[in-house]
Amino acid sequence: MSAVLEPTVSPHPVWSDEEVPVQLIPQKYRLGEAFVPKTRYLDPEFLQLELEKVFSRTWLMACREEELPGVGSYVEYLIGDRSILIVRESTDSIRAYHNACRHRGTRLAAGRGRVGSIICPFHGWRWNLDGSIRLVLDREEFVPRSDEDYGLKTVRAELWGGFVFINMDDNAEPLLEYLDPIPTIFAPFQFEHMRFKWLKGVNLPCNWKTVLDGFLEAYHVPGTHPQLHRFDKSNTNIATVKELDHRSWSPTAVYGKFARYASVGLKKADDATQESLKKDPARRETMGAPDPRVSVAASVEYIAHDMNALETERSLQAAEQLRTAEVPEGMTPGEYYMKMLREISLAAGLDYPEITPEQWAAAGTAWNVFPNTILLPNQGSVIGYRARPRGNDPDQCFFEMFCLEQIPVADYDKKSDFEPQFFEDFRDANLGVILTQDLENSDDVTIGMHSPSYDGHRLSTQQEMTIYNHHRTADHYLWKD
Repeated sequence: MSAVLEPTVSPHPVWSDEEVPVQLIPQKYRLGEAFVPKTRYLDPEFLQLELEKVFSRTWLMACREEELPGVGSYVEYLIGDRSILIVRESTDSIRAYHNACRHRGTRLAAGRGRVGSIICPFHGWRWNLDGSIRLVLDREEFVPRSDEDYGLKTVRAELWGGFVFINMDDNAEPLLEYLDPIPTIFAPFQFEHMRFKWLKGVNLPCNWKTVLDGFLEAYHVPGTHPQLHRFDKSNTNIATVKELDHRSWSPTAVYGKFARYASVGLKKADDATQESLKKDPARRETMGAPDPRVSVAASVEYIAHDMNALETERSLQAAEQLRTAEVPEGMTPGEYYMKMLREISLAAGLDYPEITPEQWAAAGTAWNVFPNTILLPNQGSVIGYRARPRGNDPDQCFFEMFCLEQIPVADYDKKSDFEPQFFEDFRDANLGVILTQDLENSDDVTIGMHSPSYDGHRLSTQQEMTIYNHHRTADHYLWKD
């Protein structure tokens, strides 16, 4: 059963579309025209500002509802030097608390687990799941204080799409207002009817924004993932000029504090119509494929096998059938693949509505959910990324990748038995070629940014504005109010 969490109305939202007056921003942190100074990644002082003014005032995706399967289940959310405890208080209520004992500050619980009450491991003080004090050992020896004073300090928690978000600012706007327009645009993909297929966390020697930046745009694909355009996926050598010309173009669009990109058709002067620049999942191809049906099937199969995400066993079944199928007249192989996939999904008991071309176009490929999450909306299976600072070191972060997969209607009320995985070295995480290539870039970017010859990012005004908008949005929290 989904938890019902009452939103708190904020009289003073931080975000507005008005630009932050440049005189409020220290010179070393000021954005230029499609330019981001490297100090925003490498300066410890800037990280402290982010922890104090961005992460403490925005909605952060903390966990999924399924990670709190029973009353007393908890998940610890660490960000920088802060720890938040998310607890299922009752069947239909989820709460979050600052993870600190009211006696001497001891962390109350670590990682994840299940408890009957919240117990301090140092002196044994106890709290009920609703945060009220249950036991102060030898209370008569303490200066008289009210139960309210001893109660755990709450953190706001609200739900969307099966995710639990937290916010340390009591005056922040409600979650759904904060996320607008994402909930409306993502609605056809039914995130709430998905469950974890896998979640892998890794420690990385880079700034938390550095690793996210690599997933905020697809401009890097021909340089980092040249095999995506090839029939021979084992060839990861640098892309040829022909392949560079044949690549998909990925323009970015800004929606207030959020931004997204969409990998679309080729960028050609005679083909740059509004219609051709819309995302269309039926438009897939693989260079060098001997047959257009094989071209579509090969692109599906590679993503399914390498990433273990975005595509499913149902996708593989439809791709295999497409290889030898007689494509109906008037349909492309990609369109017929999508038709077969829907039929297979419905037969498997999934709620699998037809998503209109307009809805696919609005969704695009990937969204930056400010401040630290990226979601790739897709039907049947999605992938997400989440980055957090580790302690107070700007060159260290904790990065998570996860896949959600839609489940049959009959399984909606079943408990999940999934277990997250953690790896100190991402090379041990069995991430596949594509994600490994992405994380290898993060280390190289960090080393390069520390060079005295490098002063900041020079961004494409069409394919990298997701990155620029992230920093523009951060300025509203850092320097206003």
